[in-house]
Amino acid sequence: MTITEHPLVQSYLSAVTRETAELSPERRNELLADLEEHIAVAIAEESASGDDGIRAVLARLGDPRTIAATALGEEPPAPRARQGRSLAMLALLAVTGPLTVFAPPLGLPALIGTLWWLWTAPQWRSKDKAIGTAAALVPLVFWVSQWVVPGGTVNFGLGAFIPALLAILVLPAAVSLHLLRAARRPA
Repeated sequence: MTITEHPLVQSYLSAVTRETAELSPERRNELLADLEEHIAVAIAEESASGDDGIRAVLARLGDPRTIAATALGEEPPAPRARQGRSLAMLALLAVTGPLTVFAPPLGLPALIGTLWWLWTAPQWRSKDKAIGTAAALVPLVFWVSQWVVPGGTVNFGLGAFIPALLAILVLPAAVSLHLLRAARRPA
């Protein structure tokens, strides 16, 4: 058993882990690795082998709450998106459907810009970004299918064409509302 596997050291590191739950996983792991190394060096330098010696070393390091508060104070705040920028991106996503289908020269650049904007925004999880991407690409797939499928080879008729057209026009707007709710969700 190494000295850092001692029950008192493990208890101390577990307390620091609990107290630093708000840190990013990378920062928390870095902090714990630094603490573990510092504890090992301090115990080796002082030849602290018994429980009392280890308690003394841990006491000199400080209370886990104090260490966590210091680390949390050093943590840069998570990037927050401005609400106006989010609303503008969501409005652009909502109109990508009609633009892509009825005005492709405008719709395709709007689609590319929307997807770039969506994936660089910090307020949405990857799952929400994937949903937004899928909804934005549906009108493009519809538009491309109208050019790829030669006229007259597949006859859906108005009974299938009109609902499909309505879906591709409404889907990006509906997903914009989903993303708006997701952005307001607590992290």
